Amino acid sequence: YFGEDIGMNTHHVTWHMEFPFWWQDSYSHHLDRKGENFFWVHHQLTVRFDAERLSNHLDPVGELYWDKPIHDGFAPHTTYKYGGQFPARPDNVHFEDVDGVARIRDMIIVESRIRDAIAHGYIVDHEGKHIDIMNERGINVLGDIIESSLYSPNVQYYGALHNTAHIVLGRQADPHGKYDLPPGVLEHFETATRDPAFFRLHKYMDNIFKEHKDSLPPYTREELEFSGVTITSRA
Repeated sequence: YFGEDIGMNTHHVTWHMEFPFWWQDSYSHHLDRKGENFFWVHHQLTVRFDAERLSNHLDPVGELYWDKPIHDGFAPHTTYKYGGQFPARPDNVHFEDVDGVARIRDMIIVESRIRDAIAHGYIVDHEGKHIDIMNERGINVLGDIIESSLYSPNVQYYGALHNTAHIVLGRQADPHGKYDLPPGVLEHFETATRDPAFFRLHKYMDNIFKEHKDSLPPYTREELEFSGVTITSRA
């Protein structure tokens, strides 16, 4: 029921309209902390979904693996205004390469490059320079890379893990275009959260971010305290 909530779907698409991956600063202004916002918003959706599952005596959602079956099938029962029905996906489908989009092995390679960057503590930009991510700005750079947006410092090397994964997952009903099916629900921000695999996909993304978060040093007392501020009374 959570994925079918109209308000939640609207929230998801509105965020992507406010922070589009194709945005360039030359259009009018800079989108401050866009990569960090990408992490935060999708993390909140994922943990809320886990909370809903726990409240219904279910385990937290498991993440997707490129080399394991997609456990949850999905039948949208929804029709495009022009172009036929949204394609359905049966249970326990194994990932296949999607013609003209990506090979599964390439998705694994891109993931490993991102994890290597986290392990090393820096991103390599398109000029070969190192960008330190072991600081408060690292999550923003990592978000730009994982999504990836045009803010990514090296999209050729780190790819577009999130955006490509949505298309690959959305087309598993017809990965080779044999039946010329229209795009799946995961290929539209307006409908993506309806598919339960959306939350498995974002648990997978969230765990990559967590790997980075866990590598950071703990906050210091100076970072947490409000120096010079005292409470003199309370209501």
